[in-house]
Amino acid sequence: MVDELIREGSEAYEPETETMESIMEQFDSVDIHRGKVVEGTIVDAREDGWLVDVGYKCEGFLPRREWTHRVLVETVGEPQVGDRVRVQVTNVGQGEDAQLSLSRWRCEFDERWTNLEEKLAESEILQVQGIRKVKGGLIVDCCGIEGFIPISHLAEEGRGINPSRLLEQAFPVKMIEKDRRKRRLVLSRRSMLEEELSSLREDFYANVHEGDVLEGDVSSITSFGVFVNLGALEGLVHISELSWQRNAKARDLVNKGDHVKVKVIGIDRETNRISLSIKQTLDDPWFTVHERWQKDARTEGTVTNLTDFGAFVEIEPGVEGLVHIGDLSWSRIKHPREVLKKGQKIDVVVLDVDTDRKRISLGFKQLHDPWRDVEERYGKDQMVNVKVVRLADFGAFVELEEGVEGLIHISQLSRQRVDKPQDVLQEGQEVEARILEVNPAERRIRLSLRPQSEEPAEEPRRRDDDRKKRRSDGDHGSSSPKNYFPQEEASVTIGDFLKFNQ
Repeated sequence: MVDELIREGSEAYEPETETMESIMEQFDSVDIHRGKVVEGTIVDAREDGWLVDVGYKCEGFLPRREWTHRVLVETVGEPQVGDRVRVQVTNVGQGEDAQLSLSRWRCEFDERWTNLEEKLAESEILQVQGIRKVKGGLIVDCCGIEGFIPISHLAEEGRGINPSRLLEQAFPVKMIEKDRRKRRLVLSRRSMLEEELSSLREDFYANVHEGDVLEGDVSSITSFGVFVNLGALEGLVHISELSWQRNAKARDLVNKGDHVKVKVIGIDRETNRISLSIKQTLDDPWFTVHERWQKDARTEGTVTNLTDFGAFVEIEPGVEGLVHIGDLSWSRIKHPREVLKKGQKIDVVVLDVDTDRKRISLGFKQLHDPWRDVEERYGKDQMVNVKVVRLADFGAFVELEEGVEGLIHISQLSRQRVDKPQDVLQEGQEVEARILEVNPAERRIRLSLRPQSEEPAEEPRRRDDDRKKRRSDGDHGSSSPKNYFPQEEASVTIGDFLKFNQ
């Protein structure tokens, strides 16, 4: 009886065993299908991916290539065993070799794209951040998805910008194109800037007029001028309006980023062009030039230009004077470039100041007079090497040094009678001559080719012949050089020769 009661009690408390069929029925009841987003735990890591327990009858496999995608802006690293992850089911296998395929980046992309669509529904303006510079534009972070801004849409039309300036910078943009299937976003910053600038331009044109003085920053420097950013617009300061100084280079006057004061000298609303001037905000140096420069003042200047009639020399910024070709050298020159070159620094003397016509006459040769102290270099009976520069009927003009010329009278060319200097000398010929007289007051030097010890054998007869010839020429009223300048030795200067030719 007791045994029966014990047997009945044990049967009453025996636990119900769980079969394999019941377990499989429980997993089959879990709703797992392609495209579903589930959360699971990393249970194993492999070289090509991870095994994830998502509560299904088998672990799902998350390939390493499905962890993230280049279109996503990621800040998280790869998972470790035990980490919880959200994944999307990409395939559900059947049969004995059934395997659950998973992907993380696909569900991340779908969620971020949905977030993007919601923001676009609220406003057409999106906030993005520059990530990296690429060929042709800039890659930005737009709601966790990489978007592309073409370089032509980074700045307003007609202006360029370095994409590197926008890296790590947040700024507003508008959508140009979006394609979910191709996972492509094309954005524009230019449209935002143009709308903002359009409003600023209207305010600018309403409040700014020609003659107003404004302040701005130098945005770029070119060979023809400087662009100044005025906020709503950029204006051009032409190189001629940079400074009162002529032929000045823009890069020598301003640097990019400089804060400058400018005067508005032109407004063209149709083309949105503003002409500016920096020099007109400064005092014209010619207004006070008479206070600084008077006649006979000496200074150093820079040769700025060479012309056929002389050389322009800048004696202070914005003030130039002219050295006429006749004031460049004591010797004859055909062009100023024979004496000076552009950019050369020279000493000059002020000859005349005309403030009404903004002209200053300068002298160069006056400070380099070769006749100064000529008596210290040349003396009577001194033998010198000279060069024949011109021949006349009455003698030969010779050059002792640059700017210093003398005359060898025809009577001093030889012991014998000479009818024409060409019979003895030729232009360009170099000879040794003896100085007869030095007269610095009249800028005159007389020379001779005859040795000092020799006396002309036919001198008396020659003088008689000269007197008869002068009387004969006087009777006929001749005005030839032989009549004007007697054959006998006389004091003939270069000035006498020029007067005779006139």
